[in-house]
Order: sequence, then structure tokens, then C-alpha cells
Amino acid sequence: MNTRQHFPIQGMTCGNCVRHVEQALKKISGISFLEVNLDKHDALIEYDANIVTYDTMASVLKDAGYTMGKAVD
Repeated sequence: MNTRQHFPIQGMTCGNCVRHVEQALKKISGISFLEVNLDKHDALIEYDANIVTYDTMASVLKDAGYTMGKAVD
């Protein structure tokens, strides 16, 4: 079963940042939907928690130069 949550993303300042975040997250198996919002500095992610964890997503974004916060409901 998929989980859909908003995650705050720190470090995005422009459209290129949005694309970098999207490209990094799209490489992760288990993410079925992704919407990154520069104005809100967040990402709406639908993912299979049996395949991918928050720690995996946060680590991938850290490697890309961004910080992912815990889910905001």
C-alpha cells in the first residue's frame, strides 16, 4: 500500500533546484508520484513504504545538496 505525504525540502531557490530534487528522487525505486513545489519548499511524494524509507529519500537528497525534513501532515 502506498503512502502519500508532504516533506519539507530546504535549499531550493530556483526552478533548477526543483529539477535537481525531482531527478534525484525519481531514481529511487518505490516512488510512484512526485510533485515538488518551490513556493512551498516541499515535495508531495507517494511511495511504497515496503520498498523505500524516509532515510533513503533524505540521504539521496542530501547527496544532491538539499535537506529533507520529516513528513508534514
